[in-house]
Amino acid sequence: MVSLLCRGVGGLLRSLAGINSSQAARCTSVSSGILGLQCSPFRWFSKGATSSEYPKRPLTAYLRYSIEQRPKLHKQYPEAKMMDLTKIIALEWKGLPSAEKERYEVVANAEQKKYREEVKQYREKLSPMQLELHREQRRQRLAKRKSVRKKRELTVLGRPKRPRSPFNIFMSEHFQDAKGASSQSKMKSLRDDWERLHTSQKQTYNQLAEDDKIRYENEMKSWEEQMMEIGRGDLIRLKQRKRFKKPRAMGVSSAAKKRLTGSSGHGEGLREGSAHRQHEE
Repeated sequence: MVSLLCRGVGGLLRSLAGINSSQAARCTSVSSGILGLQCSPFRWFSKGATSSEYPKRPLTAYLRYSIEQRPKLHKQYPEAKMMDLTKIIALEWKGLPSAEKERYEVVANAEQKKYREEVKQYREKLSPMQLELHREQRRQRLAKRKSVRKKRELTVLGRPKRPRSPFNIFMSEHFQDAKGASSQSKMKSLRDDWERLHTSQKQTYNQLAEDDKIRYENEMKSWEEQMMEIGRGDLIRLKQRKRFKKPRAMGVSSAAKKRLTGSSGHGEGLREGSAHRQHEE
């Protein structure tokens, strides 16, 4: 029965993506369960477009220079930290003459051209479903990379830490003394302790959390004002952006001006007509 089901799944996958049976039926039998079958078509599809088979992106000119210079600097400054060596390399690269930079750039450009050709050949071999899966994986990687860069940027700019919840405060105070060998077991033990905690005892942590919210809001207001001063209004929270909008200049609207002009002209016409009649009399 299990064998027939695996064949059925394999046939369905072959009809969708043109794959062979050994690739499609990634199934393992389990002793317990109704059918004892575990099939994961998605695992197969991800294998069909694995990043290990995808051509590796070549190094840039700067990275080639960095890899070449790092061992030399490490011998010269054995006690220097990796971050310090990176800064030295960046400064040296910035001051490197164009003729010396060109040596690395020529190699990097040639490798980049070769890489684009390999990517083209690789994608031509993929089925439409594999190609779409590869695009989705790439979108996810880019989104994750963007999120990491943004978090790193906010850390560098000194964005205040978010307020802690009552349970987070409780956990930070009792984590070292919690039962369990691993972090997960300690977290579970602390969660159970928190659930058993009396309401009056929780109130202390609730109050500390409220105080932390006030701290966060005050620090964020000050930080957002600094971001506006340096031209980073894009980092301001949406609900707080109205605080920084310039007030509209007080004045008379165009429609109101027309009404005033019209009424004024009409009034002047009445006055002129009255004066004309008085002159004729």
